[in-house]
Amino acid sequence: MKPKDPDTFIDIGVSITRLLLIASGQGTAASLIGEGAGLLKNLRSGGQRAVSAEKIAADVAARLPRESWDISEADWHAAATHVAPLIDRLSEKDRLAAGYDGTALRPVLLNLGGEERRRKLADESARRAFDWVLGVACQHITDCFTQEEALASLLKKVNEDCARLQRIERLLDRPGVQETSVVINDHIDVLRHLVPDALVDREQELADLEAFVRNSGGVWYAMEADMVSGKTTVMASFALNPPDDVHVASFFIRRIGGDGNDRGRFAFVMGAQLAKILGHEYTEPVRDPAQCTEFRQLLRRAATASRSATVPRTLVLLIDGIDEDSYFENPDGADAKSILSLLPRRLPEGVKIITASRPNPRLPEDVLCDANRRIVSLKPSPIAEKSINRKDMKIFFKSDVAVDIGAFLAACGGVLTMKDLRSLLTMRGHQRIRTWDVREYVDRSPGRILTPVDVGFGGQEFLAYRLGHDVVTRAVIRELDPDSFGEGDEPEDERWWAPIREKELAPYRAIIRNWVKECASASGGWGKSTPSYVLSGACFDLMLNDKRDDGSSIRVVLDQGRYNEMRRRSGRKSYVLRMIDRECFTILDMNHRELLEDAMTPLFGIAELRSLLVRKSAYVPGLPGLHISHFDATPDVVLDIILSIDEPKSRLDALRETMEAAIDSGCGYAFLPILPVVLESLGFYRDLRDRVLRLLVDVFVRIDSAVSDLKADGNGSVNLRDWFSEVLVCINAEDGLSRLLSSFENVDGLGKGAHSISLFLLIAEDVAERIKGSWARAWALVRVAGALARAGEVNEVRRVAESAVSAADQIKDFRERTWALVGVAGALARAGEVNMVRRVAESAMSATEQVKDPQGRARVLVGVAGALARAGEVSMVRRVAESAMSATEQVKDPQGRARVLVGVAGALARAGQIDEALDMAERVKDPQGRMRVLMGVVGVLAQTGETSRIRRVAEDAVNTAVRVEESKERTQALAGVVKALARADAIDEAREIVTMINEPSSRSRAQSVVINTLVRKGSSNEAVDVLYVAIAEVEGFVSRQDAADCCATLAAACVDAADLLADSADAEPAGRDRWLGLARSALARSWLYGAPVWNRFDVLLRVAPDLATRLVEERLLAEPEPEPASPASSVDPASPEELEGPEGPGGGAASSR
Repeated sequence: MKPKDPDTFIDIGVSITRLLLIASGQGTAASLIGEGAGLLKNLRSGGQRAVSAEKIAADVAARLPRESWDISEADWHAAATHVAPLIDRLSEKDRLAAGYDGTALRPVLLNLGGEERRRKLADESARRAFDWVLGVACQHITDCFTQEEALASLLKKVNEDCARLQRIERLLDRPGVQETSVVINDHIDVLRHLVPDALVDREQELADLEAFVRNSGGVWYAMEADMVSGKTTVMASFALNPPDDVHVASFFIRRIGGDGNDRGRFAFVMGAQLAKILGHEYTEPVRDPAQCTEFRQLLRRAATASRSATVPRTLVLLIDGIDEDSYFENPDGADAKSILSLLPRRLPEGVKIITASRPNPRLPEDVLCDANRRIVSLKPSPIAEKSINRKDMKIFFKSDVAVDIGAFLAACGGVLTMKDLRSLLTMRGHQRIRTWDVREYVDRSPGRILTPVDVGFGGQEFLAYRLGHDVVTRAVIRELDPDSFGEGDEPEDERWWAPIREKELAPYRAIIRNWVKECASASGGWGKSTPSYVLSGACFDLMLNDKRDDGSSIRVVLDQGRYNEMRRRSGRKSYVLRMIDRECFTILDMNHRELLEDAMTPLFGIAELRSLLVRKSAYVPGLPGLHISHFDATPDVVLDIILSIDEPKSRLDALRETMEAAIDSGCGYAFLPILPVVLESLGFYRDLRDRVLRLLVDVFVRIDSAVSDLKADGNGSVNLRDWFSEVLVCINAEDGLSRLLSSFENVDGLGKGAHSISLFLLIAEDVAERIKGSWARAWALVRVAGALARAGEVNEVRRVAESAVSAADQIKDFRERTWALVGVAGALARAGEVNMVRRVAESAMSATEQVKDPQGRARVLVGVAGALARAGEVSMVRRVAESAMSATEQVKDPQGRARVLVGVAGALARAGQIDEALDMAERVKDPQGRMRVLMGVVGVLAQTGETSRIRRVAEDAVNTAVRVEESKERTQALAGVVKALARADAIDEAREIVTMINEPSSRSRAQSVVINTLVRKGSSNEAVDVLYVAIAEVEGFVSRQDAADCCATLAAACVDAADLLADSADAEPAGRDRWLGLARSALARSWLYGAPVWNRFDVLLRVAPDLATRLVEERLLAEPEPEPASPASSVDPASPEELEGPEGPGGGAASSR
């Protein structure tokens, strides 16, 4: 019979896919016909490899001839299992020796062990199947390497299937869809909280786990031990630090403090980790009845992708806390389904399972997976046992007060302070209990029975407490309901515990809810006396789950005063915005997304408060950089500013500005940790992905300078390997970069120059390659190539430039394509790669022929000429310049034509062809165009220092300028001549031309140039005279706006002059102080003429930093005025006795600013 399931041949698909991938990765383009090598780049992601393997498997099944259909399914499977390893052994040399002939390839594989494998097969039917499979596989291999259309057909199918999957996963209007990286980051946070600072005496257990995942035998490792034996710490440590050749996807079953405890949550979190292997950007929760089918398909594809990678990996599913599955709370229920029931009956090839649980309960009855379990008993950890001693618990809980303390902590779902506990105990009936009495109980609680948590604010520590372990919760329940227990060991069955826990804790939850309502309605309302618990997410969850709620529970937590108090205590607007979004959207998602009318009023109030916070947090370009460069803001403060920006695009812009300002200010290293935090907040917005990747390229390109600041910062707390990993997780790229990350030998040495910049640039290159837009990818690669050129990495420049050219060739718009190629040519020119510059320039010129617009064509040709000029290719510059001139003749717009001519002349001048550039100016009849060309030449000559020639050309430019009718053009040209003459130290001529400029702003800029040139030459007194003349002229201006602008410009010139003197070894400090005083005077004049204080605020920061700081604090960063509070949430003025709050300094807790 013909095989019904193509999965029978999945091993063949995996092996051939890996063979193709290895060939492309080894750069063996010569062994691939046509564009095969380039097409194979499409197999880099896990999802594409999985689809490729499935497609090849289906093709193999389809190619088997009818006469072979009588062979059994078992024989086909055995044949595929024996042929696949032969393909894995096929070397590049042996494959090429076969000459792309399937018939010739067959004996090659037989000689690699095929004969022996065939001989060992059980019967003739199995050997026939082996022969058929071997022949079809050989033909398929040669087709892929010799027939471009065959390979293209395969990859088309791969791309179609992957595109279909992407379309499915990007249906963002479905509830619950999240960025895969966001789900995984949350899961990693769970792991980090479960891992101890140091895992003691567990080396053997970790070694056993590593041996299991690497050993070919056994697929299910079941670790069993009693409660508080240290199972979770071992599992979490292994999940966070797996062997390099293993993919670990993990899930930690917990009601609190884990990933969750139900099947749906498992499918979502585990599914996100499998989706990451496949390269899927988004993860969607899938509910029954499709949940089981879709999870198993995801598992199968992830396994195939792991096996078909260049370096195959084992896929390990690690599941901790099987006994805490919510299934055990009611296993006989009609909808009871266990987490393990999602596993298929037969695990895909290459998949292993590690589980941890208590010995009881046993496996759920609905588990289908038939893999043999290897049960391993874990010896109890002395450290874990010591942390919670059962005898100590019995002693502690002998008191009714201690039992009630434990019950309130179990019921609240969060943490409570001693003052909170005293209030609750009083409501419970302990009338004469004092805070001191509570302290005695808390202080004598042994081990991990109670775990302290700091909930203080304003820099003051204040401790709250939670139960230390689930075993403590059970001890509390046992004390509350002793009649339900016998004299033996307590039951392990969770379904036995669940109803008892719910029944016994219900009265305590009711007391907590009443207490919360009393706190909210107290005379002080929301303020310093409000317990931290009432402001917490745990309190929100408790109030939300009030089944008897008449609406009052929801109204308490949706009070504006509650969020205002969160803001006062945390000092972070971003925290409040996250809490508002979390809590409000949770309410909106309840009850099938139907909202009661009573909830509209509080939600409207919270929405208005949120809008107010967002308005005060709008992105002001320049402000984040200002905080870093002038206000010495800490990373935490700037992070809060960025996260408070509601518009995702603006948040990304603020992050870019922040990182650039931090690196420029020499504190880049200190600001590195904020990058992954902000990127995680942007993970859901797929339209920003390319922009995020471009930002990362820029940061990685400059990260060498940021890391070199380590000594200057005196801060070695950032682990760069971990930082890179976090960043790469945010962009779903960490798997592809594991090879690069392994290059970190010793993170502590990074600040001492232990690593070359090349490592960071290689990572930047990999990130750039992930950008989907061809234009953006090409320019990102140009950025990397330019940095490599500056670093002297010539060989790497060539390779990255080739990738940039390939990206540019995919740009459909010919003008954009040409500009991208110009960028590549510029990077190559900086690296001295003249031959490649010529080749890329030729490609760019070919692309310009397709640009229909003459002006656009001429401008890109100017760009090509500029790149060639930098490479010293004089003859090609001339040829390209002629082409640009020909295009320019077709440009009808005079200004557009002039801009092109300036560019051509500039390229000629930079190539040393000054005479040709001047001849071009002679060919321009229009005075305005001619003036611009001459100005371009003057600008180039100013860099050469040829003073006499500059004077002659400048004179020609001035004579031409006076004939220009357009006043603005004329004055700008004259100001440009002044700048060029000043750079050539022709001060007298420059000052003479200043008198010819009538437009105020241009004149003040020209005067500023003269002033700074005189200061640079040591003629400071003469420069002051020029300033006095300029100020006197301002007094006669008719327009006060012109006067204000000119004074501000002159103030900036005075600051520049002070900086010049500060850099001069011969200058006296008094000279610098004099210029700063002059700057203050000019700036104050601008205010009196009507200029706003924010105009030239950079000058104010330099000359009066205290005033500038106060203005920002009072006018930009002042807290938003709270909305008028409702009577129930009004806040009375604090009395002197109340100035010290319960959990931190009252009244005005210091914000993080």
